[in-house]
Amino acid sequence: MFKEHLINTQIKAQELRVIAESGEQLGVMSLSQALRMSDEAELDLVLISPNASPPVARIIDYGKYKFDSLRKEKEQKKASKQNKIKEVQLSLNIQENEVAFKMAAAKRFVEQGFKVKIAINKIRGRATMNADKGVALLVKFAEGISDVADIEQPPTKGGVPGRNMSIVMVVAPKKVGKK
Repeated sequence: MFKEHLINTQIKAQELRVIAESGEQLGVMSLSQALRMSDEAELDLVLISPNASPPVARIIDYGKYKFDSLRKEKEQKKASKQNKIKEVQLSLNIQENEVAFKMAAAKRFVEQGFKVKIAINKIRGRATMNADKGVALLVKFAEGISDVADIEQPPTKGGVPGRNMSIVMVVAPKKVGKK
């Protein structure tokens, strides 16, 4: 989220370290002198670092600065969405046709560039004795999608045996150019 800055007459500090639009340090000067310089350049005086001693202000076009900052934030947000993890949930007593269906979904997610977390959740009571069957199921699942994905995190058991156990594995798209 874009942080609003104090501009022009909103600035209350009496002395400022001023930086020109080109990035050149103009030195420490009074607020009135800095405002005069920004008016002559037909730009805004923007308080960039209010907590510095003395506070740092920059002579820039604030509208353009705000637009560029918002665009950069939007691009960063878009790039971070690429790292999201999709999840496919299985159970210990899953049928073969369901496994094939879930495998196809996982392949589709991997081909779209997502990492996929494959989980067997809510293993309770006596079913915890068959946890090795779950690990074998996840290994088989990984082999089924090995043409498009590599195992990033091997199957790991978690939780409290007998109460609420889970087995989780993470796969990621294959690296291009890897032999």
